[in-house]
Amino acid sequence: MKKIFQIASLATILFAGCASNNIATKENNMSFDILPQNAILKIEKIVVNDKTFIPKNTEEDPNISFDNNKFYGYSGCNRFFGAYQSDGKILTVEGDRVASTQMYCHPQEVMDFENTFLSNFKGKFKILNENGKLNLSNENGSMKIFFK
Repeated sequence: MKKIFQIASLATILFAGCASNNIATKENNMSFDILPQNAILKIEKIVVNDKTFIPKNTEEDPNISFDNNKFYGYSGCNRFFGAYQSDGKILTVEGDRVASTQMYCHPQEVMDFENTFLSNFKGKFKILNENGKLNLSNENGSMKIFFK
């Protein structure tokens, strides 16, 4: 009986050790070869032409979700949506403009963030993993989106 208990304990420790090691490896080597699907990605900040825009005074964090070549989100005041294609390394926002609701919001810094984001979120973006976080950078480097 004692021997069975020792074997069971050893097996439990072995499996637990392998499982936790596997999780740590996954976290340290995160790969964004594809966009996370159906996940709400909160926008930490955007940088456009070397100017940083940080969302402030919004009702909820600006965010975006990707789902089967469609995206949708909240830009600080309004909801937005559109279509995209991705080959795993490049995200291409389809069309000339992202569609959105058209409410006016206060204070002005909320509208400034939103207008800057929506008017620049078009074209091709590299899908990047920087320090374990997903970032998107357009092909000429004039816009970069940082996620929390």
